[in-house]
Amino acid sequence: MKNILVLMAVLFVLIFPNQTSLAEKQNKECKTLEQIFKTKVQSEKNLCRVEIARKIIKPEIMGEKSSPESMDLGFHFAFERVDEATMVIGEMALLQEEVNPVIDQLRKGGLEITAIHNHMMHEKPRIMYLHVQGKGDMIRQANMLINAIAATKEQKHQ
Repeated sequence: MKNILVLMAVLFVLIFPNQTSLAEKQNKECKTLEQIFKTKVQSEKNLCRVEIARKIIKPEIMGEKSSPESMDLGFHFAFERVDEATMVIGEMALLQEEVNPVIDQLRKGGLEITAIHNHMMHEKPRIMYLHVQGKGDMIRQANMLINAIAATKEQKHQ
């Protein structure tokens, strides 16, 4: 009976890893992303969320001024550890003339462009939303996204 209890305890530890250590690891990864992106990173469930607002774009829709927040103008990335790699999925609100330079940087970094589309009609300036994904080393992917952001006018005004 004692052997069965020991065996069950060992199996329990193997099947259910220490949740505290997983949470600590995620918290450390989110802190690393904060240093790379130089912004607060939200830790939720098993994700690290990066949100960077675009500040220089002053949008209008159908001739009326609008807030950047109402148009979701920013760079949004979610990082999730999957096995030994990290998945990143993101969306970048870009001025039309920023699309190609940003794509060039993302491709150099091995990240995939999954969609390019608009959210609005009759907006000025023209805003395109680019979706990106990748799997690999978290720090490398974050740095590739930093390079892509650096290709925008936003980065040049900071």
